[in-house]
Amino acid sequence: MSNITLYNREGNKLEDEVVFGKSLMNFMYSNKLGLFITERILKQKYFSIFYGNLLKKPSSKKKIKSFIEQHKINVSDILDDVESFDSFNDFFIRKLKPSARPINYDDDILISPADSRLSIYPIKDDTIFPIKGKKFSLSELILDHSLVEKYKDGLCLVFRLAPADYHRFCYIDNGIQSKVVTIGKYFHSVNPIALESNLPVFQGNYREMCELKTKNFGDVLDIDIGALGVSKIIQNNPNNCTFTKGQEKGYFEFGGSTTVLIFEKNKVQIDLDIVEHSSKGIETLIKYGSSIGKKVKI
Repeated sequence: MSNITLYNREGNKLEDEVVFGKSLMNFMYSNKLGLFITERILKQKYFSIFYGNLLKKPSSKKKIKSFIEQHKINVSDILDDVESFDSFNDFFIRKLKPSARPINYDDDILISPADSRLSIYPIKDDTIFPIKGKKFSLSELILDHSLVEKYKDGLCLVFRLAPADYHRFCYIDNGIQSKVVTIGKYFHSVNPIALESNLPVFQGNYREMCELKTKNFGDVLDIDIGALGVSKIIQNNPNNCTFTKGQEKGYFEFGGSTTVLIFEKNKVQIDLDIVEHSSKGIETLIKYGSSIGKKVKI
């Protein structure tokens, strides 16, 4: 696969993504032998648990320095001293200083739940168009036919987290959360290299879903999707709860991951620069708590 182009809205420029393990990704999803190994071993839950456990060992700490250098991570944003982390996974689930990710608390503003690469997809009836040219149904994604009618013709926002990103995610508004339910069982990569294969990545991957009844944006389906190497998704509130805008909802342990938000029809208007780039197949780099759109006033 060619380079992955991203739109950096802070610098108003296009740039190429530094892909973690790019050669391995190409082997896994663009090579017959690699696909065979991926299907038989790498996508299975036991592999992600095994690899995640390796990264919790003290010996994994030596990976931190080179990872920071390769991905140009701003260590001044990190709440704790880098030397204080006991393993690579401890570093991976690091917390940032509140000043590093200010929250836009304006009621009219929709914020990003995570540092990520954002794509916007319209939902036509029950079909989501497209994920790298591979359309699939809302029914396949949520496996709850009672909710499909409610969210058809709505909007699908896909927030893709790369391994170098801050892997904690937050609530987008004030509201009430339903109990988190689990769906799926596999752990494919969510990198565009994997999405361009013919494998059912989003429909097949392990995911945790809840419904958010928000103050300003209607009801929203929140789907946190596991990926290759993600040994666990941590939900701070797995049961029914109330929440506030910008409050941490949870975090992903090691691996690239994805959060998907499904909005009802005519509830949100996404910023034009994001929409325009998404229509060209270009993801937009965004940060936790930053503005990505606004509510539709009726």
